[in-house]
Amino acid sequence: MNAVEGSAALTPAPDGTEGPEADAERLAAQHKQEFEGFAKKSYHQAERVLRAGCSDRQTVEDALHDAYLHARVKWEKLRDYDKPIGWVIKTARNKILKEHTRSRREAATAPHELPATSTADVADSHGAQDALNRWLQRIPPRHAEVFQMTQEVFTDQQIADTLGIAERSVHHYRALALKRLRELAAADGFTTPCRSPREGGDRGPR
Repeated sequence: MNAVEGSAALTPAPDGTEGPEADAERLAAQHKQEFEGFAKKSYHQAERVLRAGCSDRQTVEDALHDAYLHARVKWEKLRDYDKPIGWVIKTARNKILKEHTRSRREAATAPHELPATSTADVADSHGAQDALNRWLQRIPPRHAEVFQMTQEVFTDQQIADTLGIAERSVHHYRALALKRLRELAAADGFTTPCRSPREGGDRGPR
């Protein structure tokens, strides 16, 4: 191959187009913009789901930071997923579980001894949402995750795929979560505080 032939790929195409390198740059810029929009739109939703099962805000934020970094690298593939946020939640959740396992091993604590959230007065400005966040920390983490993902309008199949459980388990855990949350709500003076979107109904204090 002579010098003229070797430099052909670096010259503009005969029809005036910029060639494959420019196309690749445009595609990369498009994917970057798409991902930034996805991250901005989905972050707080993912955070709410993860905090339903883990009360330590810093642990959740660290896990989400790592998950979104991985998602950025894999975005060309993830962008075609039906719900890319499910992949982010699953990745962050796995990191949280590993961190909890490491912490329990170091501190020799029982699996259920996770940091508790501060108790919020149900009469303060945050009202029912603060109370619900507190109650979620008092039920099994898997039940809390299923309940919160239902609140975020994930389908049962999406919840099952994200958490790695059977769809029938989603139904079971949600029913248990609702039962226990209602008991906790009644004890705190609330009525119908935690209906899922599929049940309808209002929430609020007596």
